[in-house]
Amino acid sequence: MNQATRWWIAGAFIALCVTFGIFVQTETVDVSRGTDTVTGVADAASTSDGTASETEADIREELEAIGFVGVPANVTTSLATLEKVDDYPVYTMRYVGPYVRASELERVTSPDPEENAYEVGQDESWACSLFAAVGDPEHAVLGRNFDWEYSPILVVFLEPEEGYTSGMSIDIAYLIEPEWIDDLDEAPVEQRLALLSAPFLTFDGMNEKGLAIGMASVDYECGYSSDPDKRDVGDLRLMREVLESSASVEEALTFLEGINPVSQGGPNTHYLVADRTGAALIEYHEGEMYVFRSREETPWQLGTNFPVVLTEDEPIGHCWRYDRIETTLRAAAGVLSTAEAAELLQNVSTPMTRWSIVYDLAAVEMHLVIERDSETVHTFSLGEDTSRP
Repeated sequence: MNQATRWWIAGAFIALCVTFGIFVQTETVDVSRGTDTVTGVADAASTSDGTASETEADIREELEAIGFVGVPANVTTSLATLEKVDDYPVYTMRYVGPYVRASELERVTSPDPEENAYEVGQDESWACSLFAAVGDPEHAVLGRNFDWEYSPILVVFLEPEEGYTSGMSIDIAYLIEPEWIDDLDEAPVEQRLALLSAPFLTFDGMNEKGLAIGMASVDYECGYSSDPDKRDVGDLRLMREVLESSASVEEALTFLEGINPVSQGGPNTHYLVADRTGAALIEYHEGEMYVFRSREETPWQLGTNFPVVLTEDEPIGHCWRYDRIETTLRAAAGVLSTAEAAELLQNVSTPMTRWSIVYDLAAVEMHLVIERDSETVHTFSLGEDTSRP
């Protein structure tokens, strides 16, 4: 697929959020309240006395040199947190609110007319796999394989002005020009501005309450709802809004019932959402939303790349990955450890698997594996803010 066909999202949606820190080591990062509990490093957004760091000052100076004036402090704070944690590459970044679109930044010179002319395309090589095992609330997990062409990753941590904090994985090939991908942390700041679109390009994620969501493409025009009395929300962006607004599957379903998903240019999708006590697969067909829930006797749910709604309650036999996941979850009675969930993702991976991620819904941790390299696991922890209701 031509690189240009992957890009339209960046130009339309540049934003940011988050007021908590992220500190990256090779294996484990604690992003709970802004301090790396392993090294004890202070928040990267400021020095110990709370003043702006030199890195932020350099970013501001560079932006001003290319014509941006009056850049909000949260923009420079967020861009200063970009860090490379894997040579694949994998980057991490935290967002400091409020959300700001790049187009809203005041610039005294105009960008090139072709800048940010990005579009998301379609391809036949879909092989994403999703499952949730919620048979034991203390070991509830959501697992996901993202299968596509080469997909460099941004793990982004968000804290909106209102709502729950979250961590998400983003395919930044949709945002960044290929020549800057490998060394984006050292690229000119103008090349990094597109990262501010990340909150509108969610592929999967989890919030501080242990609610996780992921998507997979489906190979038909499913027909999203189009109720004129409901708000339209992009079909990738809506996952971020679910995580910001919802502490449980039930709240997520209520949110989704109140919006119209709108295609952001790629194939239509279905969604898997899970918390510690339940899971649901959400699909759309002829303008209606359909929900397939886990049950007490079958405490799991799953999806691959075909619409379950069209199978007349007989999804087995439509996809070998779906069948293998279903068999494994049934044999385990819907109870998997994070290691077992990671093994299941390996068992349904393909040569196109770019990342595998296990969301531990009880520990509120993300375990990320790149291109089936199970020997290297990047673990990120989101601590819950107990002051929230």
